[in-house]
Amino acid sequence: MAAEAAKPDPPGGTSKLVGPLAIVAYLLSLPVLAFGIWLVSTRDYDCEDLLREPNVRVAVGVGLLLVFAISNFVVYYGDRVLMPGHMVLSVALVVMLTAGLSLVGTYRMEARGLPGSPLWLRDRVMRAETWNEVKTCLYGDMICEDLAYRTIQFTSHDFSLMKLSALESGCCKPPDVCEMEYVNAINWTEVRRNSTRDSESSSSSNPATNASHVDCHAWSNQPAILCYDCQSCKAAFLTIITSRWRKVGVFLIVMSTLFLFVHAVRFIILMSARFKP
Repeated sequence: MAAEAAKPDPPGGTSKLVGPLAIVAYLLSLPVLAFGIWLVSTRDYDCEDLLREPNVRVAVGVGLLLVFAISNFVVYYGDRVLMPGHMVLSVALVVMLTAGLSLVGTYRMEARGLPGSPLWLRDRVMRAETWNEVKTCLYGDMICEDLAYRTIQFTSHDFSLMKLSALESGCCKPPDVCEMEYVNAINWTEVRRNSTRDSESSSSSNPATNASHVDCHAWSNQPAILCYDCQSCKAAFLTIITSRWRKVGVFLIVMSTLFLFVHAVRFIILMSARFKP
């Protein structure tokens, strides 16, 4: 009887979840570690460094590495620092979640000052001094020259069937509304029509059409100009970088939500076991 009394009580059903939850938390931290390292070590592409984005990438990457370290510290030493450890982790995860929501554009005016958010990116791209540097960088990447080389033997019909990238469509050719005749990918001839003035006046109430007509005047067959000053080129560049940062935001939202759920359940189980009478 005494021996039986000395035996510890078998663990309850909920306490058995502590181990599996620790494993799940560790497995969740691996993609966070990998993504954080990638953000810290990645180099500029598509001229994003001109928007001062490398600093943002490094900041997000370092933040993810900190989340990885804090999460695993709480998993392995959570019993010793149960309350303060989970409080620090919760703050880090809430910051991670908030940053993710801002990057996907959930907050409108509030996100204007947050680097990497859609409004912040738009403000940067639309600045004249910033865009002058970006278009010089895009020209240096020889995107349009490469397009011209790949389509050197294309007819107008062949070119119309080709699927262009956003930058190729927005920066290397005039908008379709200009109705210019195709010579090659970066050389187009303006067609004079008597009804041009009437069509412009009839479409003056459409902002999108007005922007396209402005792009028609901005177009030039000179390789260094083309449509780099067009609104369509700015929109294409903005779409690319916004899409990339939106994916980062989605990753932050998903991972922070999963982390919060796993660690919250584990914290509740550990607290109930500690204060169980």
